[in-house]
Amino acid sequence: MRLKGLATYAEYAHFLDKNPIEFNNLLDALTINVSEFFRDATVWNTLRQQILPSMFREKLTTGSREFKVWSAGCADGEETYTITLLILDTLAYLSHSFRIEIMGTDVDLPSLDRARRGQYAASRLRLVSQPILQRYFIPADKGNFEVVDAVKKFVTFKPHDLFTLPPASGLDIISCRNVVIYFSKKLQEQLYQNFHNALNVGGYLILGKVESLVGEAASMFNCVDLSERIYRKAFEPTIQAANSNCQDPIGS
Repeated sequence: MRLKGLATYAEYAHFLDKNPIEFNNLLDALTINVSEFFRDATVWNTLRQQILPSMFREKLTTGSREFKVWSAGCADGEETYTITLLILDTLAYLSHSFRIEIMGTDVDLPSLDRARRGQYAASRLRLVSQPILQRYFIPADKGNFEVVDAVKKFVTFKPHDLFTLPPASGLDIISCRNVVIYFSKKLQEQLYQNFHNALNVGGYLILGKVESLVGEAASMFNCVDLSERIYRKAFEPTIQAANSNCQDPIGS
């Protein structure tokens, strides 16, 4: 409002009506895009060591070769690529091929452009191990590093508002970390219902360290690791509702 010389919210609302491009400037100012590769390392260690190997072995027993991931609120793409790197490393270890589809979404269009480019300052990669850095990144301009095309080909970035219908269904993992905390309880409940609908039965939901399930969502997901905020879509929601371990002090 100061930049536009406007004194009231009503004036700014009128300005938005007359200048739709201003919405992009508003979103850019409001959204928080602070991230780095392998942020909260213990979450990704759990995904790498326990969850991904188990998920791929389950799929091999059922004959399914599709694996779909949604990184919701992906900002500049660091977390989306982190998950992709872990999946590729797991598959290399298992020596099996799958059809991998990984989608990062956000409302911030400049962030999505940066995610598609896949170039990052060295400070954003401080938690990346040397073998991972050498395998999946190449040097870029100004001391930056770029994600290699062999990784980018598995990832699609697109604009999406979390409070519209999910951009895909039949998902194996949804990661939505450090986003839900900014919403009211009512909106959180709506969002968790959308996540539940988009996941396969037995699919995983990963939240941020200070986020937790609220309302009926606690009956729709099983706790896999409460400290890491990892949940799994329940096979029998009505039974789980009576025996839920998903409530915790943060959510109460």
